[in-house]
Amino acid sequence: MTTCLNGKCNGDCDQGRNCPVRQQRIKEINDAYANGYNDAQLDDPYTDTIGTFRALVIVLAVCIAVTLLFFVWGKL
Repeated sequence: MTTCLNGKCNGDCDQGRNCPVRQQRIKEINDAYANGYNDAQLDDPYTDTIGTFRALVIVLAVCIAVTLLFFVWGKL
């Protein structure tokens, strides 16, 4: 039976749902949700969404600018 040493599994843990590392990580995540992310190292999903939206707007603006550039260049 493969065991996890010092809280680290090297990917070949065969304990499945009984893996102590897996159980500890699930407990930490559940506690983080219960505490409103205050005591966890998880990022706030709202700020992640805002960052993703800003990146999307930038990509769209660049794509539109390049498309307009090709249309203008084609008419010259």
